[in-house]
Amino acid sequence: MVVRTPALGSMRRGLLHQPLPLNRRESQQLLESITSSFRKNLDQEHPWGADETSTDTSASSTSDSAEPPCEPPCELRCGFPPRPVDRHLRAILTNPLFAQPRDDTSTPAIRNKAYGVFDMAVARGLMTPRRAVGFLATVRSQLVAESPDNIRRRMGASGAGLRVLQWLRASGLEKDLNFLGNHPFVKLMVAFLYAEGLQDVAWGWLAQLAARAAELEFENNPDKANAMTLSKLTSAIIRENSESDSSPVSLDGSFVALERASSMLPRENRVGRAAVKNAWAGLSWASTVNALERPKPSVQRFERFVDIGRPLNLPLDLAHLDLHHPTTPTHSAAVEYLRLRQEIANDISDMKPHIRQRVLCLVLDAAEKLTRTRQSAEAPWVERMRIAICEKLNLDILNIRIEDSLNSVTPLRKSL
Repeated sequence: MVVRTPALGSMRRGLLHQPLPLNRRESQQLLESITSSFRKNLDQEHPWGADETSTDTSASSTSDSAEPPCEPPCELRCGFPPRPVDRHLRAILTNPLFAQPRDDTSTPAIRNKAYGVFDMAVARGLMTPRRAVGFLATVRSQLVAESPDNIRRRMGASGAGLRVLQWLRASGLEKDLNFLGNHPFVKLMVAFLYAEGLQDVAWGWLAQLAARAAELEFENNPDKANAMTLSKLTSAIIRENSESDSSPVSLDGSFVALERASSMLPRENRVGRAAVKNAWAGLSWASTVNALERPKPSVQRFERFVDIGRPLNLPLDLAHLDLHHPTTPTHSAAVEYLRLRQEIANDISDMKPHIRQRVLCLVLDAAEKLTRTRQSAEAPWVERMRIAICEKLNLDILNIRIEDSLNSVTPLRKSL
């Protein structure tokens, strides 16, 4: 006769008992044991640094011989725990990758929605530089829709740039700077960084790209930092140094920024030279074609800016800049440039639009300068060239008499 063996489950019910519930004291002891064990393991993985240990030792010896301080240590007062483990945990808890969207009653509901979508995408690992551009553009457009005044100040108060920067660092994208290959991102991000007082971050990116200028020259992948990336970042930084919420400011800030960037970028490298040249040409345009939109810059900074451009082989720009010197404008370089290019009136319609506009502005400014200074020897043929260019471009379709515009007190808008 075969005796059936009882099922394992029934034996377990008969022999094994569920643990009795812990009382309050036992629960506290278990919690303290787990906590101390957890901290011990974290201390082993994240030990004190050598400088921290020495600082801690010297601080403890000093505290033994001196009276106890009347206020808590700086780390506690500033909200930064001194232990490496606490700093490690704090870094985890503040990482935007683990953040959850939260409502902020201090900002409009529409902008809160943009922040919520951004935080949600970051938490789910769906954020990309292209989507970050959309987030920054949305925040800026909402600020403009609320009020067109004090845009830069309100961009700074929005914190959108810092939000994106924290994501770049937490996700590791800032390590290789390939996200700067997205040029719309560069333009918007640099604007927000400057508005929020984080311009040193942009200069740090420029310094890293400058150090990699040699390898950028041979990079053709559009998804990675390349030669164009360095040029776009340089121009964006320089442009932001002359932006203001108040009335238009001079280009002095941009001149100083260009000088700093020029000292950082390697001139012996083709990529570095191109970045300086493009940024300088952009400032040259703002200093001449759009000169009436801003106050005059300081003489010293203007002349140092011109000196930077002399080796760049841009004679048209240099000739035009001489006409716009803050205190002593001269026409000799412009007249010489036009004299050596008598065929310019016939070729102007075949030029690229921006070159055509620049040449037209040079001729108009030169003619105006000669008329004001009563240079009878040079004025007639420059005036004839101006008329020939206007006829070639059919500017009469605008119903504008150029002669009246030049003699009018109203500034002539130099645009085609």
